[in-house]
This record gives sequence, C-alpha cells and structure tokens, in this order.
Amino acid sequence: MDISKTVLVTGGSSGIGFTISKHFAKAGYRLVWVSLSQQEIDHAKLRLQSEVQDCEINAIALDLSLPNAAKKVYEWVKNQWHIDVLINNAGFGTYGFSHHIDMDRELNMIQLNVINLYKMTRFFLSDMIDYNKGTIINISSNTSFQPTPKLSTYGATKSFVNHFSRSINEELKILNSKVKVMCVCPSAIQNTNFRKTSKMDNLKTFRGLAATTSEEVAKDVWNGFVTGKDFIISGWKMRILYRISTIVPYRIQQFLVRKEIKEI
Repeated sequence: MDISKTVLVTGGSSGIGFTISKHFAKAGYRLVWVSLSQQEIDHAKLRLQSEVQDCEINAIALDLSLPNAAKKVYEWVKNQWHIDVLINNAGFGTYGFSHHIDMDRELNMIQLNVINLYKMTRFFLSDMIDYNKGTIINISSNTSFQPTPKLSTYGATKSFVNHFSRSINEELKILNSKVKVMCVCPSAIQNTNFRKTSKMDNLKTFRGLAATTSEEVAKDVWNGFVTGKDFIISGWKMRILYRISTIVPYRIQQFLVRKEIKEI
C-alpha cells in the first residue's frame, strides 16, 4: 500500500472512531490513534490489519481528559508525521438531573469534549493553514440542536463543538484557505460502548426513531469528507427529523425530546 497521507483519530480504537478509520485505511491513509486503553488499541490494530492489508497504524494510549493531553499528542505527532486529517472523536457523556451528577465527572467530560478538542483543533489548524491544506473533522451530536433535559452538560459540550467548528470553517472561507473544518452531528448510536460508559444503556433514544449505527455514521463522514462537505447530520432518519424540526413548535420539540430520553 502506497501511504502518502496521515489521519489522526482520537478514540480511534473503538466505536465510530474505529469504523471511520476503516474507510481511511482502505483509501491508503496512515492511521494515528489516540485512545485510552493500550489493550483496546492492541486488539483493534490486529482486527483492522486483518481486514485491510498493509494498513499502517501508530497509536498512543493517553487519557484525553487530562489537562495537558492535547499538547502531549501534538508534541508526539509533530516530529513524525504531517497530519492531513484530524478527527476529534473521543468523548463521553453523563446522564441524569444536573444536581445529582458527580461534578468532577462532568468537569472531566468538559475537559475532554470541549477544552482538549479546542486545543487539538488549534494546534493542528495552525499547521494546516501554513500548508494551506488539511481537514479537521469534529464529532458533535444531535443534542447540540436543542435543550435536552438530563443531558444538559453533555449537550452543552456538543453545542460548543457545533458552533466552534462551523464558525472556524466560515473564518477559513473568509481567508480563502483550502483548509476545512467539518462538523458531524450523529443521532444516538446503537452499537458502541458510549451508552454503557456514559450510563445511558437503558435510554429509549438508543432504540428510538432516529437511532443510527457506527457504520452509518462512518459512511456519512467518509462521503462528506470526499465530497467536501462541512456540516453532516448523520443518519437518514435524523436528517428527516432535523428538517421537520424547523417547523415544529418548541414545546412539541421538548415533548418529543423528553420521550426519547426516558429510561426503559
């Protein structure tokens, strides 16, 4: 395999990070992963290399909820590879009434979902602007579209990702830069560990009308990347609901949201 380009994927060894990595590996990209568990990395490397011949995977085990994690990643990468595509995918959620959720847990989530995503974007964006090429793909969520009870802080972190990513992309257009920032908003993904690690395993939304799969999200991301899109609502059912939501009154939206976030 002739490897000429490199993609850096946070959370690349599992979930949608892994399924997105497949598309890039098949297209000849070198993979660079940052994931929490070395054991998970080792297992995922063997799995992907058995599916994609001569796939090159470089990885580091690092907790991206630590304050200096983004800088460590950048320093590890910068003297080894030029990053053509950065995918900020790593993240977790919390569920429940805000005053019941452990504050430290949510602060760690903010550190991962917001602060280190911001830092990763800023570090690599500067290099991409200097080269006048590159793409940053930030994974947001459909919870960024409207207030979501019991997912208040999680939804707020994803709202930041949405607005931050799309605003920077508009700045790049003003600068006539060839660099692009893509924002991806999936609905609830059925077949990943996110729902378990975020203690949302019993939420109706993962079996709901707009639920999607990691495979569908990865396909949407890849298709959006190769066609140059900058905003992706992932899942065909979610895309339909998003269009409908523009004409549905707020109180009805909230009625439907509350039904979706009920436990079953």
